[in-house]
Amino acid sequence: MKVIVGIPSYNNAETIEYVVKQAAEGLKKYFNGGLIINSDGGSNDGTRDIVMKTPVPDGVEVRSTVYKWPIPGKGSAMKEVLEIARDEGADAVVFVDSDLRSITPEWVYKFAKPIEEGYHFVAPLYLRHKYDGTITNNIAYPMTASLYGYNVRQPIGGDFGISADLIDTYLCNEEVWKTDVARFGVDIFLTTTAIAEGFKVIQTALGVKIHDPKDPAASLGAMFNQVVGTLFMLMQKYEEKWKNTKTLKEVPVFGEMEIREPEHVRVTLELLEKKSEELFAQNKKLLEKALSKETLEKVKTALKSFDLDDVLWSHILFDGAIAYKNGILKNAEPLIPLYFAKTADFVKKTKDMTTAEAEKLVLKRAEIFLEEKDYLLERW
Repeated sequence: MKVIVGIPSYNNAETIEYVVKQAAEGLKKYFNGGLIINSDGGSNDGTRDIVMKTPVPDGVEVRSTVYKWPIPGKGSAMKEVLEIARDEGADAVVFVDSDLRSITPEWVYKFAKPIEEGYHFVAPLYLRHKYDGTITNNIAYPMTASLYGYNVRQPIGGDFGISADLIDTYLCNEEVWKTDVARFGVDIFLTTTAIAEGFKVIQTALGVKIHDPKDPAASLGAMFNQVVGTLFMLMQKYEEKWKNTKTLKEVPVFGEMEIREPEHVRVTLELLEKKSEELFAQNKKLLEKALSKETLEKVKTALKSFDLDDVLWSHILFDGAIAYKNGILKNAEPLIPLYFAKTADFVKKTKDMTTAEAEKLVLKRAEIFLEEKDYLLERW
């Protein structure tokens, strides 16, 4: 089986050597070698030099390339790897993030082996701290699960296994790579496309994820816009796929999950609440057009105490998707204050919970979104 490991990077000099070493050992141990492709966004901190100087076992080839696609971003880096993999005749591509501190050689096996067994798309299943991955927990997971009926817990996890059959599906539409899919929208694009196009999907148990997490209040940047905007765009493309989905299908898991408490992720509640109030005031006029009257009134009440339940949250996102479809919202940015409010609500409700206890609330959220789907269907 010919396996290629793709590592997108941009200024990851501090962490990438470890990732390359682990990936190389995994390729040698489980697949008798293979190819590692570092697709870089023009780093100026020596990332590519470190990649090429990292010692690897015999039978493992390492390449580092600066991708040529005009839109800078993670998606463009991954597209380059997929194109090389297609040209090289790879059976499987394994993508891993360049800031991982928990990757082991076994990760390569855990992403590639299910493809050898007939699966097309392998999503990661990690244990993450309750405040790590708030866009996943609040938006990407409950929306993907309730829309398409597949209970994939980490649809934007960043690390994936992809079969040769699926590569052609991703690359066949050149136009989609000119959107936010070229940036941070790529992960939700990969997952949604695999599910909606009917490919065989599995999750792989990876244990605790240790990487460079961000305080959701301190740094959000363009990621929210790109992920949520891509999710909304794909809702239009695949509306015939999700409209009739009424049940949540459990997705199989490859391997056993090792259970332990993840590293703590810091979150600043006061900053979440402050930013939510400030940004709501700035975006109020747009939100008055985007949200239904009933939802807007409930939002105003919720912002007084930051008690924002999952039913209301589902209606906010459903209204947002409809406003995006109708051109009222040009991008997802006006929803950021409400995302901050929802994250604040989650932090308050889970402050005394373990990660495992908080996880039950996140899983329940997907079920609530599914129960509220008629709200979306009536207005769509």
